[in-house]
Amino acid sequence: MGLRFLLFPFQWGYILLISLRKLLYAVGIKRRRTFNMPIICIGNLNAGGSGKTPHTKYFAQLLQRNHYKIAIILRGYKRSTRGFIHCNTDHTVAEIGDEAYEYVRNLDEKTNIFVCERRRKGIKEIMNKFPETDVILMDDGFQHLAVKAGMYILLTDYLQPYWKDHVLPIGKLRECKAAKKRAHVIMVTKTPKVFSPLVKRDLIEKIRPRYHQHVAFSYLDYGNPVPVYAEGDQRFTAPENIYSAFLLCGIANPYPLEEFLKRKCIELYSHKYPDHHAYKLKEIEKLAFDFNNHMMKNKVIFTTEKDVSRLMLPEIKEKLVDLPFFYIPVTIGIHESKEFNLDKLIIDYVGKNCKNS
Repeated sequence: MGLRFLLFPFQWGYILLISLRKLLYAVGIKRRRTFNMPIICIGNLNAGGSGKTPHTKYFAQLLQRNHYKIAIILRGYKRSTRGFIHCNTDHTVAEIGDEAYEYVRNLDEKTNIFVCERRRKGIKEIMNKFPETDVILMDDGFQHLAVKAGMYILLTDYLQPYWKDHVLPIGKLRECKAAKKRAHVIMVTKTPKVFSPLVKRDLIEKIRPRYHQHVAFSYLDYGNPVPVYAEGDQRFTAPENIYSAFLLCGIANPYPLEEFLKRKCIELYSHKYPDHHAYKLKEIEKLAFDFNNHMMKNKVIFTTEKDVSRLMLPEIKEKLVDLPFFYIPVTIGIHESKEFNLDKLIIDYVGKNCKNS
Protein backbone atom coordinates (compact mmCIF):
# COMPACT_ATOMS: atom_id res chain seq x y z
CA MET A 1 0.00 0.00 0.00
CA GLY A 2 2.94 2.34 0.74
CA LEU A 3 2.01 6.00 1.01
CA ARG A 4 -1.31 5.39 -0.75
CA PHE A 5 -3.05 5.32 2.65
CA LEU A 6 -2.74 9.13 2.55
CA LEU A 7 -5.25 9.08 -0.32
CA PHE A 8 -8.00 7.36 1.69
CA PRO A 9 -9.85 10.65 2.47
CA PHE A 10 -9.93 11.44 -1.25
CA GLN A 11 -11.13 7.93 -2.03
CA TRP A 12 -14.05 8.25 0.37
CA GLY A 13 -14.85 11.66 -1.09
CA TYR A 14 -14.91 10.13 -4.57
CA ILE A 15 -17.11 7.23 -3.40
CA LEU A 16 -19.50 9.72 -1.78
CA LEU A 17 -19.81 11.69 -5.03
CA ILE A 18 -20.54 8.65 -7.20
CA SER A 19 -22.98 7.31 -4.58
CA LEU A 20 -24.88 10.61 -4.57
CA ARG A 21 -25.00 10.52 -8.36
CA LYS A 22 -26.47 7.01 -8.32
CA LEU A 23 -28.97 8.08 -5.66
CA LEU A 24 -30.23 10.90 -7.89
CA TYR A 25 -31.01 8.33 -10.58
CA ALA A 26 -32.49 5.85 -8.08
CA VAL A 27 -35.03 8.34 -6.66
CA GLY A 28 -35.88 9.77 -10.08
CA ILE A 29 -34.38 13.25 -9.75
CA LYS A 30 -32.22 12.28 -12.71
CA ARG A 31 -33.93 10.08 -15.28
CA ARG A 32 -32.52 6.97 -16.92
CA ARG A 33 -33.69 6.68 -20.50
CA THR A 34 -34.65 3.38 -22.10
CA PHE A 35 -35.02 3.02 -25.86
CA ASN A 36 -37.15 0.87 -28.13
CA MET A 37 -33.96 -0.56 -29.58
CA PRO A 38 -31.53 -3.33 -28.52
CA ILE A 39 -28.59 -1.60 -26.83
CA ILE A 40 -25.56 -3.60 -25.70
CA CYS A 41 -23.11 -1.84 -23.41
CA ILE A 42 -19.51 -3.10 -23.33
CA GLY A 43 -17.70 -1.57 -20.37
CA ASN A 44 -15.55 -2.10 -17.30
CA LEU A 45 -15.13 -0.99 -13.71
CA ASN A 46 -11.51 0.02 -14.02
CA ALA A 47 -10.10 2.97 -15.96
CA GLY A 48 -9.16 1.27 -19.24
CA GLY A 49 -7.08 -1.69 -20.31
CA SER A 50 -9.68 -4.49 -20.36
CA GLY A 51 -9.95 -4.80 -24.14
CA LYS A 52 -13.18 -2.97 -24.94
CA THR A 53 -12.22 -2.16 -28.53
CA PRO A 54 -11.41 -5.71 -29.76
CA HIS A 55 -14.45 -7.10 -27.91
CA THR A 56 -16.75 -4.47 -29.42
CA LYS A 57 -15.36 -5.34 -32.86
CA TYR A 58 -16.02 -9.02 -32.15
CA PHE A 59 -19.66 -8.38 -31.25
CA ALA A 60 -20.14 -6.05 -34.24
CA GLN A 61 -18.81 -8.69 -36.63
CA LEU A 62 -20.92 -11.40 -34.97
CA LEU A 63 -24.10 -9.35 -35.44
CA GLN A 64 -23.18 -8.38 -38.98
CA ARG A 65 -22.72 -12.02 -39.94
CA ASN A 66 -26.28 -12.52 -38.72
CA HIS A 67 -27.49 -9.72 -41.04
CA TYR A 68 -28.14 -7.02 -38.46
CA LYS A 69 -27.47 -3.35 -39.15
CA ILE A 70 -25.14 -2.14 -36.41
CA ALA A 71 -24.20 1.22 -34.96
CA ILE A 72 -21.37 1.76 -32.49
CA ILE A 73 -21.41 4.83 -30.26
CA LEU A 74 -18.54 5.97 -28.05
CA ARG A 75 -17.36 9.13 -26.38
CA GLY A 76 -14.41 9.83 -28.68
CA TYR A 77 -11.85 10.22 -25.91
CA LYS A 78 -9.28 13.02 -26.39
CA ARG A 79 -10.83 14.27 -29.61
CA SER A 80 -10.64 17.98 -30.44
CA THR A 81 -14.31 18.22 -31.42
CA ARG A 82 -17.56 18.09 -29.47
CA GLY A 83 -21.07 16.88 -30.13
CA PHE A 84 -22.49 14.18 -32.36
CA ILE A 85 -20.37 13.04 -35.33
CA HIS A 86 -20.98 10.26 -37.84
CA CYS A 87 -17.42 9.03 -38.38
CA ASN A 88 -15.91 8.14 -41.74
CA THR A 89 -12.53 7.68 -43.38
CA ASP A 90 -12.25 11.41 -44.11
CA HIS A 91 -12.05 12.22 -40.40
CA THR A 92 -8.72 12.52 -38.64
CA VAL A 93 -7.86 10.91 -35.32
CA ALA A 94 -7.90 14.38 -33.74
CA GLU A 95 -11.52 14.86 -34.83
CA ILE A 96 -12.98 11.54 -33.66
CA GLY A 97 -10.42 9.93 -31.30
CA ASP A 98 -8.16 6.93 -31.78
CA GLU A 99 -10.74 4.25 -30.92
CA ALA A 100 -13.37 5.53 -33.38
CA TYR A 101 -10.61 5.90 -35.98
CA GLU A 102 -9.68 2.24 -35.48
CA TYR A 103 -13.30 1.14 -35.89
CA VAL A 104 -13.63 3.12 -39.12
CA ARG A 105 -10.42 1.59 -40.49
CA ASN A 106 -11.15 -2.01 -39.52
CA LEU A 107 -14.89 -2.64 -39.61
CA ASP A 108 -17.12 -3.08 -42.63
CA GLU A 109 -18.35 0.25 -44.01
CA LYS A 110 -21.92 -0.91 -43.37
CA THR A 111 -21.24 -0.56 -39.64
CA ASN A 112 -21.95 3.04 -38.65
CA ILE A 113 -19.59 4.60 -36.10
CA PHE A 114 -20.64 7.62 -34.02
CA VAL A 115 -19.01 9.72 -31.31
CA CYS A 116 -20.96 11.75 -28.80
CA GLU A 117 -20.01 12.59 -25.22
CA ARG A 118 -23.71 12.57 -24.28
CA ARG A 119 -24.67 9.02 -25.18
CA ARG A 120 -28.43 9.59 -24.65
CA LYS A 121 -28.43 12.43 -27.17
CA GLY A 122 -26.30 10.37 -29.55
CA ILE A 123 -28.69 7.40 -29.46
CA LYS A 124 -31.64 9.70 -30.18
CA GLU A 125 -29.77 11.10 -33.20
CA ILE A 126 -29.01 7.58 -34.48
CA MET A 127 -32.64 6.49 -34.17
CA ASN A 128 -33.90 9.63 -35.92
CA LYS A 129 -31.34 9.80 -38.72
CA PHE A 130 -30.63 6.09 -39.21
CA PRO A 131 -33.96 4.34 -38.55
CA GLU A 132 -32.75 1.21 -40.34
CA THR A 133 -30.39 0.50 -37.39
CA ASP A 134 -31.17 -2.81 -35.68
CA VAL A 135 -28.82 -2.67 -32.67
CA ILE A 136 -26.50 -0.18 -30.97
CA LEU A 137 -23.24 -1.17 -29.30
CA MET A 138 -22.22 1.32 -26.62
CA ASP A 139 -18.45 1.26 -26.13
CA ASP A 140 -17.45 2.15 -22.55
CA GLY A 141 -20.84 3.12 -21.16
CA PHE A 142 -21.05 1.07 -17.96
CA GLN A 143 -20.95 4.23 -15.83
CA HIS A 144 -23.17 6.22 -18.22
CA LEU A 145 -26.33 5.97 -16.11
CA ALA A 146 -28.39 8.35 -18.26
CA VAL A 147 -28.90 5.43 -20.67
CA LYS A 148 -30.29 2.11 -19.51
CA ALA A 149 -29.04 -0.54 -21.90
CA GLY A 150 -30.81 -3.83 -22.46
CA MET A 151 -27.64 -5.87 -21.98
CA TYR A 152 -24.49 -5.04 -20.04
CA ILE A 153 -21.23 -6.88 -20.70
CA LEU A 154 -18.64 -6.14 -18.02
CA LEU A 155 -15.00 -6.81 -18.93
CA THR A 156 -12.25 -7.49 -16.40
CA ASP A 157 -8.58 -8.25 -17.09
CA TYR A 158 -7.39 -11.74 -16.15
CA LEU A 159 -4.12 -10.35 -14.70
CA GLN A 160 -5.68 -7.23 -13.16
CA PRO A 161 -9.23 -8.24 -12.11
CA TYR A 162 -11.53 -5.75 -10.45
CA TRP A 163 -11.69 -7.74 -7.18
CA LYS A 164 -7.95 -7.12 -6.64
CA ASP A 165 -8.23 -3.38 -7.30
CA HIS A 166 -9.34 -0.32 -5.33
CA VAL A 167 -11.49 2.70 -6.11
CA LEU A 168 -9.80 5.85 -7.44
CA PRO A 169 -7.48 7.49 -6.52
CA ILE A 170 -5.93 4.58 -4.58
CA GLY A 171 -6.63 2.11 -7.37
CA LYS A 172 -8.11 2.30 -10.87
CA LEU A 173 -11.76 1.43 -10.23
CA ARG A 174 -14.28 4.03 -11.38
CA GLU A 175 -16.85 2.76 -8.89
CA CYS A 176 -17.19 0.19 -6.13
CA LYS A 177 -16.94 -3.53 -6.89
CA ALA A 178 -20.62 -4.01 -6.01
CA ALA A 179 -21.49 -2.25 -9.29
CA LYS A 180 -20.82 -5.57 -11.04
CA LYS A 181 -24.46 -6.46 -10.20
CA ARG A 182 -25.60 -4.36 -13.21
CA ALA A 183 -23.88 -6.75 -15.62
CA HIS A 184 -25.66 -9.53 -17.47
CA VAL A 185 -22.34 -11.03 -18.61
CA ILE A 186 -19.04 -10.74 -16.74
CA MET A 187 -16.20 -11.52 -19.11
CA VAL A 188 -12.66 -12.25 -17.95
CA THR A 189 -10.42 -11.04 -20.78
CA LYS A 190 -6.84 -11.78 -21.86
CA THR A 191 -6.82 -15.27 -20.39
CA PRO A 192 -4.31 -17.85 -21.67
CA LYS A 193 -5.32 -19.68 -24.85
CA VAL A 194 -4.85 -22.99 -23.02
CA PHE A 195 -7.08 -22.50 -20.03
CA SER A 196 -7.41 -24.95 -17.14
CA PRO A 197 -10.95 -25.78 -15.96
CA LEU A 198 -9.63 -25.53 -12.38
CA VAL A 199 -8.49 -21.94 -12.95
CA LYS A 200 -11.84 -21.17 -14.56
CA ARG A 201 -13.72 -22.57 -11.58
CA ASP A 202 -11.54 -20.57 -9.18
CA LEU A 203 -12.25 -17.33 -11.09
CA ILE A 204 -16.00 -17.98 -11.07
CA GLU A 205 -15.85 -18.47 -7.29
CA LYS A 206 -14.08 -15.13 -6.93
CA ILE A 207 -16.63 -13.38 -9.17
CA ARG A 208 -19.58 -14.94 -7.33
CA PRO A 209 -22.10 -14.28 -10.11
CA ARG A 210 -25.73 -13.62 -9.25
CA TYR A 211 -28.58 -15.75 -10.59
CA HIS A 212 -29.05 -13.51 -13.65
CA GLN A 213 -25.35 -13.33 -14.57
CA HIS A 214 -23.21 -15.42 -16.90
CA VAL A 215 -19.42 -15.62 -16.75
CA ALA A 216 -17.41 -15.86 -19.97
CA PHE A 217 -13.69 -16.04 -20.75
CA SER A 218 -11.85 -14.62 -23.74
CA TYR A 219 -8.28 -14.56 -25.03
CA LEU A 220 -6.29 -12.35 -27.38
CA ASP A 221 -5.34 -13.74 -30.78
CA TYR A 222 -2.48 -11.82 -32.42
CA GLY A 223 -2.19 -11.86 -36.20
CA ASN A 224 0.71 -11.50 -38.63
CA PRO A 225 2.57 -8.15 -38.70
CA VAL A 226 1.15 -5.54 -41.09
CA PRO A 227 3.24 -2.61 -42.46
CA VAL A 228 2.13 0.64 -40.83
CA TYR A 229 2.78 2.91 -43.82
CA ALA A 230 2.80 0.48 -46.74
CA GLU A 231 -0.06 -1.93 -46.18
CA GLY A 232 -0.25 -4.42 -49.05
CA ASP A 233 3.25 -3.59 -50.33
CA GLN A 234 5.09 -6.91 -50.56
CA ARG A 235 8.47 -5.19 -50.27
CA PHE A 236 7.73 -4.56 -46.62
CA THR A 237 7.54 -7.88 -44.83
CA ALA A 238 8.72 -8.74 -41.33
CA PRO A 239 11.72 -11.13 -41.24
CA GLU A 240 10.95 -14.65 -40.09
CA ASN A 241 13.86 -14.82 -37.65
CA ILE A 242 13.73 -11.60 -35.63
CA TYR A 243 16.63 -10.98 -33.30
CA SER A 244 15.75 -7.56 -31.88
CA ALA A 245 12.25 -6.12 -31.61
CA PHE A 246 11.39 -2.57 -30.58
CA LEU A 247 7.87 -1.97 -29.28
CA LEU A 248 6.25 1.47 -29.44
CA CYS A 249 2.90 1.61 -27.66
CA GLY A 250 0.55 3.88 -25.75
CA ILE A 251 -2.01 1.47 -24.32
CA ALA A 252 -3.18 0.78 -20.77
CA ASN A 253 -1.80 -2.76 -20.49
CA PRO A 254 0.97 -3.76 -22.95
CA TYR A 255 1.95 -6.88 -20.97
CA PRO A 256 0.14 -9.49 -23.17
CA LEU A 257 1.65 -8.01 -26.35
CA GLU A 258 5.12 -7.92 -24.78
CA GLU A 259 4.82 -11.58 -23.82
CA PHE A 260 3.71 -12.44 -27.38
CA LEU A 261 6.67 -10.55 -28.91
CA LYS A 262 9.18 -12.11 -26.52
CA ARG A 263 8.30 -15.46 -28.06
CA LYS A 264 9.05 -14.05 -31.53
CA CYS A 265 12.45 -12.47 -30.88
CA ILE A 266 15.63 -12.79 -28.82
CA GLU A 267 15.52 -9.34 -27.21
CA LEU A 268 12.70 -6.84 -26.82
CA TYR A 269 13.08 -3.11 -26.17
CA SER A 270 9.84 -1.41 -25.12
CA HIS A 271 9.09 2.29 -25.55
CA LYS A 272 5.90 2.46 -23.46
CA TYR A 273 3.67 5.48 -22.92
CA PRO A 274 0.29 6.11 -21.20
CA ASP A 275 -3.00 5.06 -22.78
CA HIS A 276 -4.14 7.29 -25.68
CA HIS A 277 -0.73 9.00 -25.66
CA ALA A 278 -0.25 11.75 -28.26
CA TYR A 279 3.27 11.10 -29.53
CA LYS A 280 5.76 13.94 -29.63
CA LEU A 281 8.38 14.24 -32.33
CA LYS A 282 11.25 13.94 -29.83
CA GLU A 283 9.86 10.59 -28.62
CA ILE A 284 9.78 9.25 -32.18
CA GLU A 285 13.27 10.60 -32.83
CA LYS A 286 14.53 8.73 -29.75
CA LEU A 287 12.96 5.49 -31.00
CA ALA A 288 14.51 5.96 -34.48
CA PHE A 289 17.90 6.80 -32.92
CA ASP A 290 17.84 3.72 -30.67
CA PHE A 291 16.81 1.51 -33.59
CA ASN A 292 19.39 2.85 -36.06
CA ASN A 293 22.20 2.60 -33.51
CA HIS A 294 21.37 -0.95 -32.50
CA MET A 295 24.09 -3.15 -34.04
CA MET A 296 22.12 -6.39 -34.50
CA LYS A 297 20.60 -7.44 -37.81
CA ASN A 298 17.03 -8.69 -38.27
CA LYS A 299 15.59 -5.89 -36.18
CA VAL A 300 12.00 -4.64 -36.41
CA ILE A 301 9.75 -2.01 -34.82
CA PHE A 302 6.27 -3.06 -33.75
CA THR A 303 3.28 -1.07 -32.55
CA THR A 304 -0.40 -1.77 -31.85
CA GLU A 305 -3.38 -1.35 -34.13
CA LYS A 306 -4.71 1.29 -31.74
CA ASP A 307 -1.48 3.31 -31.91
CA VAL A 308 -1.43 3.51 -35.72
CA SER A 309 -3.95 6.35 -35.77
CA ARG A 310 -1.63 8.52 -33.64
CA LEU A 311 1.38 7.89 -35.87
CA MET A 312 0.00 9.38 -39.08
CA LEU A 313 1.20 12.96 -38.58
CA PRO A 314 3.53 13.88 -41.49
CA GLU A 315 6.46 14.78 -39.21
CA ILE A 316 6.18 11.41 -37.40
CA LYS A 317 5.73 9.44 -40.60
CA GLU A 318 8.86 11.06 -42.06
CA LYS A 319 10.97 9.62 -39.22
CA LEU A 320 9.60 6.06 -39.47
CA VAL A 321 8.50 5.49 -43.06
CA ASP A 322 11.85 4.02 -44.20
CA LEU A 323 12.18 1.71 -41.19
CA PRO A 324 10.74 -1.84 -40.87
CA PHE A 325 7.69 -0.71 -38.92
CA PHE A 326 4.69 -2.99 -38.39
CA TYR A 327 1.56 -3.19 -36.27
CA ILE A 328 0.23 -6.40 -34.75
CA PRO A 329 -3.51 -6.89 -35.44
CA VAL A 330 -5.46 -8.45 -32.62
CA THR A 331 -8.78 -10.26 -32.43
CA ILE A 332 -10.39 -12.15 -29.59
CA GLY A 333 -11.51 -15.72 -29.14
CA ILE A 334 -14.11 -16.99 -26.69
CA HIS A 335 -13.44 -20.07 -24.59
CA GLU A 336 -16.24 -22.59 -24.97
CA SER A 337 -18.54 -23.01 -22.01
CA LYS A 338 -20.82 -25.90 -21.09
CA GLU A 339 -23.07 -23.51 -19.15
CA PHE A 340 -24.04 -21.11 -21.95
CA ASN A 341 -23.16 -19.89 -25.46
CA LEU A 342 -22.26 -16.19 -25.48
CA ASP A 343 -22.80 -15.71 -29.21
CA LYS A 344 -26.25 -17.26 -29.00
CA LEU A 345 -27.12 -15.16 -25.93
CA ILE A 346 -26.36 -11.95 -27.85
CA ILE A 347 -28.09 -13.03 -31.07
CA ASP A 348 -31.19 -14.12 -29.14
CA TYR A 349 -31.33 -10.83 -27.21
CA VAL A 350 -31.12 -8.76 -30.39
CA GLY A 351 -33.58 -10.99 -32.26
CA LYS A 352 -36.22 -10.70 -29.50
CA ASN A 353 -35.89 -6.93 -29.14
CA CYS A 354 -35.16 -5.76 -32.68
CA LYS A 355 -38.05 -3.80 -34.22
CA ASN A 356 -36.88 -4.86 -37.70
CA SER A 357 -36.70 -8.53 -36.73
